[in-house]
Amino acid sequence: MKNWKKPFSVLSATALLSGVLFTTSVDASSALKKVDAHYKNIKIINNSQEVTIDPKTEPFLLNGVTYIPLRMMGELYNKNVQWNGESNTITIKDITTPISQATVDSLTAQIKSKDLQIAQLQAEINKLKESQKAGNLDALEKQLNDDYYDYYNDLDDVDIMLSGDKNKIDIRIDVDGKDWNSLTSSEKTKFLQAIINDILKEFKDADIKGTIKDADNSSKQLASFNIDSSDKVRLTATNTDLDDLEDELNDDYYDYNGIDDIDIILDGDEDDIDLTIEVNADDWNDLSKKNKLKFLQDIVDDILYEFKKAEIDGTVKNADNGKKLDTFYADGSDGGDVEID
Repeated sequence: MKNWKKPFSVLSATALLSGVLFTTSVDASSALKKVDAHYKNIKIINNSQEVTIDPKTEPFLLNGVTYIPLRMMGELYNKNVQWNGESNTITIKDITTPISQATVDSLTAQIKSKDLQIAQLQAEINKLKESQKAGNLDALEKQLNDDYYDYYNDLDDVDIMLSGDKNKIDIRIDVDGKDWNSLTSSEKTKFLQAIINDILKEFKDADIKGTIKDADNSSKQLASFNIDSSDKVRLTATNTDLDDLEDELNDDYYDYNGIDDIDIILDGDEDDIDLTIEVNADDWNDLSKKNKLKFLQDIVDDILYEFKKAEIDGTVKNADNGKKLDTFYADGSDGGDVEID
């Protein structure tokens, strides 16, 4: 083993780059300095492999510091070492292997293939989601029928059918026609709003519209409805004539709040309606003004449900002698509130 010392002169960085690199505090104007380097047959092991060392650039010890050729160490770590003698500059860069166009084309083709697979998988996922939503629509229909089969005491045997998808849902509700017509407008709206709210809990962005049909005569449509931008029900009554409406009102209000044998008569057209209500005079006079107003308002609301903008001139008469007991007025275009003269 060599373990000996020899003096040599360091001339410049140019001379050192091919062999060793070390620093000194000697001023740049001092181009020559003698040092004692100790050679001890130093070995370099890189990842368990001994590195072959050129005897001309053998590592050595100087003042307790081990000096190893920079170029050799750079190549071990995939670095390119360049010396510029004019500027006395050492430049170190990573060594990169150029990528061929064939490799680029191959990788591009692989990416396109993967993108296609991803698109196909996403389509399958969306299809499964749609299938799941359709299943949820069936489950929701069953739940709604369980919840609303008997919603009001006088609205039995409700049958709800849903169709469509998560974005657009059509509702068909079959009810007994007489039961439906016995409800006030507010009760009908409340009933439909409750159903719609339950649907929107499952399908919050759905566009909902529907029809109400007579369970005994599926061709007879009682009403239609949809929702506005605030998810509120907009109910539209199916057109009817005054005679049909008169029959419905007499069925609904024959006995009302202690007044028996009420007879309601409608005349005119859908824009101007003359409403005559014949009652027992004593029953009518026993009512407070508040109860009279409520009674008249309920009847007017049902009329305006069918003829929304009608002007209604009303008279309450004694059923026994036709004597006028009260007169009242309501305008559907102005809120429909009853005013007793």
